[in-house]
Amino acid sequence: MEKAVSKKNRNVKTKSRKKRVLRKGAFFWLLVMIIAGGILWRQQNNTINLMEVFQQEPVQERQEAIPLLTYNPSEPNYFGIYEKDLIYSSKDGIKRLTLDGSIIWSQAYSMKKPYLVVSTPYVGVGDIGGQDIYIFEGKGLLYSIKAAYPILEFILTEQGWVGVLQQTPTGHQVSIYDPKGNIQIDHITYLEKDGQPMSIFISPNGEQLVTSYVDTYSSEILSKLTFFNIGALGELQIDSITGAHHYSNMLIPLGKFFDSNTFVAISEQKLMGFDVNTNPVEIWNYAFTQKVRRVSAKGSQSVALAFGDPLPGETGEQQEITRIYNQQGKILGEFITKEPVDYLHHTDSLTIIGAGRTFYGITSKGKQLWEYKATKDIKAFLPFGGNKSFLLVSQDQVEWIDIY
Repeated sequence: MEKAVSKKNRNVKTKSRKKRVLRKGAFFWLLVMIIAGGILWRQQNNTINLMEVFQQEPVQERQEAIPLLTYNPSEPNYFGIYEKDLIYSSKDGIKRLTLDGSIIWSQAYSMKKPYLVVSTPYVGVGDIGGQDIYIFEGKGLLYSIKAAYPILEFILTEQGWVGVLQQTPTGHQVSIYDPKGNIQIDHITYLEKDGQPMSIFISPNGEQLVTSYVDTYSSEILSKLTFFNIGALGELQIDSITGAHHYSNMLIPLGKFFDSNTFVAISEQKLMGFDVNTNPVEIWNYAFTQKVRRVSAKGSQSVALAFGDPLPGETGEQQEITRIYNQQGKILGEFITKEPVDYLHHTDSLTIIGAGRTFYGITSKGKQLWEYKATKDIKAFLPFGGNKSFLLVSQDQVEWIDIY
């Protein structure tokens, strides 16, 4: 910090005394400039900022990334974290690898568009546009599924429930499987009656299902949230449907079950919270004033959304801001970036925000922990090992880096 220059000797009248003061002042500022220059050089030549325990601002240290593997960027490849290991899926198969390259298990298959889902302790990979799904646990393959129709989406919960959205000749089919791979429900919808599906969501215990469809056949866009109970309560309902909510001129592509009775829908205009214990009821909503750039809902207690330009008709906030919301729609923390956010990975303990080649790690309250400046484009920045180790996935390489 810059120290205030004492004024005790301002009444000293001798020229020699003034000259000595001036010489000391000049030396002081020269020392400050040398120190500042050294700090600037250190910052420009390092890539990671680390938050020291007793400091207010992040401090930079050099930390080298360690290459783990390379891959063909022209083919579909997906990467995930399982405990402290790497899950690598391609069109030819899937592997669980340790950081030293040892294979714990692997499974060969042939898929045109493999899609990877890691919901520890389960791992799933499905062929989007195809019909095959494989489900794994820590030691390897549990079972496989052969869908009746081409797969549009599949989801896998941490309790092992699987949901599959399929394209039929006349519409769509939603199929739900229990943790042992047994079919629990097949729900058929028709394009002209029900519209186009946006997504499907399953509760942790597998008893609740929510589907999001959009009807474009009327004069306005109409989003439909339909709630199902697959358990004993649903047996008393027609097609196991417990209720539905419709929203005009809105799209609802995302959502999350925080527990078996609490569901949050995420649209481009607002967050909406539902109690789905018996009949689904909207109990709160939080309207946005800015456009949603990115959403990450991997936390068990919270979700993160990055916002940018104002929505039409809004003249308020102009800044690039990321907010973390709990299951009641309350803001837990927020973080402002200079550039638009184009990457977001959120867990309850750490949120990673990417703006161009600059990445920030923040707590759920919005406190910055570190800053990382990449030297190349990063496709994924994945935490593992207690949020101090990370996998960086670039255009054709996967690297490992530690942030202390």
